[in-house]
Amino acid sequence: MELYYQILTIVDCICDALIDGYCCVVFTKPFLKRNAKAWLVGGVYAMAMLAFDFMPWYINVMLSYILGAMAIFITMYLIDREYIAQKLFLAITFFCLRWQASRVVVYMHNEIYARIIRSCIPASDLFWFLLSVFFTFLVYDLLIFLFLYGAVKCILWSYGRGREPMNSKEFFLLFIPSLSGVVSYGVTRYYSYIYERDTAGKSVYDLFGYHDLILLLFTLLSFAVILVTTYVFRQWKTQQEEDRQREIFSAQMADLKNHISEVEQLYRDMRSLRHDMGNHLMTLKQLYDKGEYNEAQQYTDRLNKEMAKASLDINSGNPVTDVILSGKKMEMEEKGITFFCDFHYPMTESIDSFDVSIILNNALSNAIEAIQRENLKENEAHVSLVSTHRKNMYIIEVANSYRGKLDTDPKSGLPRTCKPGEGHGFGLANIRHVARKYLGDIEIGKELHEGRECCVLHVMLQIPKD
Repeated sequence: MELYYQILTIVDCICDALIDGYCCVVFTKPFLKRNAKAWLVGGVYAMAMLAFDFMPWYINVMLSYILGAMAIFITMYLIDREYIAQKLFLAITFFCLRWQASRVVVYMHNEIYARIIRSCIPASDLFWFLLSVFFTFLVYDLLIFLFLYGAVKCILWSYGRGREPMNSKEFFLLFIPSLSGVVSYGVTRYYSYIYERDTAGKSVYDLFGYHDLILLLFTLLSFAVILVTTYVFRQWKTQQEEDRQREIFSAQMADLKNHISEVEQLYRDMRSLRHDMGNHLMTLKQLYDKGEYNEAQQYTDRLNKEMAKASLDINSGNPVTDVILSGKKMEMEEKGITFFCDFHYPMTESIDSFDVSIILNNALSNAIEAIQRENLKENEAHVSLVSTHRKNMYIIEVANSYRGKLDTDPKSGLPRTCKPGEGHGFGLANIRHVARKYLGDIEIGKELHEGRECCVLHVMLQIPKD
């Protein structure tokens, strides 16, 4: 029967590696750009653990799992060199989850096996072999899969399913609970080894039955700490994002109030000019009647300048959007960006100018910042704004010169922000929020726009029937 037991051991090692590899795929898939890359990570991990099992020389179990975690991290880093801190956290956490699942299952396996052994009468070698097969596959391996898969799903539920940067404080907040679990595993293995060495091979688990129970409770507590920490972290991050978004909306409200003040001042100036226009015309007539043509010309030039101050470069059909677009045009001229505008405000009262202003402010600001990051020459920097009205759909198209690649977040479907620091990345989310308010949506991608390589944003709004 020795040969059969050797085959059983080999098959069990393969099953363990496949279970670990599959759970590794499930754990890393949400944090990689493509699903195929997660299967590569899981495959590398499974092959590494198989290699450690079948290598001709002995390798410590603790060391083999450390090397397995390193294989996960290195593989993820090589196929996707972004968010390094998050990848390191995932590798260490998976190692800790694997140990915790194993510890729980070992306790349950030993308890069930001990009770069956005590109730069994002496039987043949074949009976004991079949019993070993049953406990190996239908008890140990099945329970390992269920507990490890369940633990992975719990962490994904509490932590989230998205690729994101992680600063040093966030990394250590999440890393310490997983690291403490790994260290506790190493300490447990070390003292078990010391005890067996000093007692000529006697197992601490056999001599002290309560030891397994204490270790089981500690294992469950360790997992609970990781689960609670990741959950609190995610709630904290969500609250931060909501606070930043409220700040951005507040800033936009302040900007729009300034625009409204500018519009009011513009109309006051226009009323003042209209009120004084009769006096200006009378003065010009008197100058021409007296033959003072040079003075009349100078007076006309000054009057034209005053009228220019009280007018805008862009006439979109709405005073608020006129001010916004005129300001953006001046900003682009200062930065050497060519601006083409064919924007017309929809002739309906069912769309709020405040909502359209949010779209224009965010879209044009993003376009200007994208061009500046590209360091394009003046003759290559180009922004285009066009609006069209098709039946009950109102479409705003903003295109800007862009040669880079769009890194899209699979969770939101929006490109990730490249701007450093906090408080960024909400522009497109705010535009989408407005679009969905009018039963529409946004679409963004790379296109050839008038022969230029551009990033093009389409905002679609549904105009309710009056």
